Amino acid sequence: MSGFWKRLWSSGRTEDQQPAPTGDDRDEPFTVTSRTAPDGHPIIEITLGPAMASGLQRDHTAERYGDTDPRTIAAGLTHARALMKEGSAAEAVTAYRSVLAAQRASIGPNHPDTLATQHSLGFALQTLGQDAEAAKVQQDVYERRRRALGPDHPDTLASGTNLGEMWHRLGRLREAERTHRAVTEGLVRTEGPAASRTLQSKMSLMSAVYSLGDLDEAERLCGEVVAGLRRAEGPRARVTLQARSNHATLLMSLDRVGDALRTVSAVVADAEQALGPRDPATLHARHGLANALSRNGRTREAVRTLDAAVPDFARTHGPEHPLTLAARLGLVELLVAAGRIDRARQEARECVAACDRALGPGHPQSQQARALVAAISGGR
Repeated sequence: MSGFWKRLWSSGRTEDQQPAPTGDDRDEPFTVTSRTAPDGHPIIEITLGPAMASGLQRDHTAERYGDTDPRTIAAGLTHARALMKEGSAAEAVTAYRSVLAAQRASIGPNHPDTLATQHSLGFALQTLGQDAEAAKVQQDVYERRRRALGPDHPDTLASGTNLGEMWHRLGRLREAERTHRAVTEGLVRTEGPAASRTLQSKMSLMSAVYSLGDLDEAERLCGEVVAGLRRAEGPRARVTLQARSNHATLLMSLDRVGDALRTVSAVVADAEQALGPRDPATLHARHGLANALSRNGRTREAVRTLDAAVPDFARTHGPEHPLTLAARLGLVELLVAAGRIDRARQEARECVAACDRALGPGHPQSQQARALVAAISGGR
């Protein structure tokens, strides 16, 4: 049995075996249907999916014209993209590497088309969870584009944005900060300080700066983003409300608790009117409002606020979603602070059971719940 037919046999599904839609829009490798001919003989029809069909086309083109012919390269890119859509990222990496080698040999390593393929390779590696390797690939793309196209070219800035996010995920915060800052400065020069992409880049820079512990600059950057979004999108747009919530969190981190309370109170009012009380952005702000009330010494109000929000968290996200469990754990802490020990103990025990079921006993939220139970029991 040839390699093609082995794959066909092992990976395809007949039409009546199709899984229920999952919403991820992945293509099947092939489908098999059967029907009966007028003379009574069965007819089996095999329809190849885009990835298999494009792979055969790529192989045929390579045999006819050679690996470095533009037609083969184009067919190889089509095949790699189809593999990604099918969900076969590991095979897509192999396909992109093959195309990249052909492009480097035919048009050179710094050609825009070569770098575009290398960028796609980095994304495929990232999809596989190989972030360290993906970062090396994207760093090379970024540096080559800076040299070949200039620091302010749209392709260079796109590479820098992706690279900065990867550095952040890998914990290389200084590299993330430098990359996001260079991208933000380039976008200010090319698109203006109020452009949507500039504000998004500034928010990424703010996140990196915050992770480095420079809270004052992070708050300044967040304030600039909020002001820009208010002008560009309006004060009640979802993205603006999320940025305003982040700003309140930063103000809390700086112990500007009065400013934080005023900010998040306004966010909750606007979010409830624009999005509704159970929208995820509104729930995030309501949780933040409870924290701000507590930090301002208004513990009873904080308890009432979060106690009212927890059922809405459960309705929106599910009763054992991590965000719902985080809100419940926050409520336990507020109940303890308010002196309502009996209810706090009961809520904490219920949180332990829910966290263990949903996340496992070793998860940080499960451990936090157990620590709360122990602290409450020890304080009898």
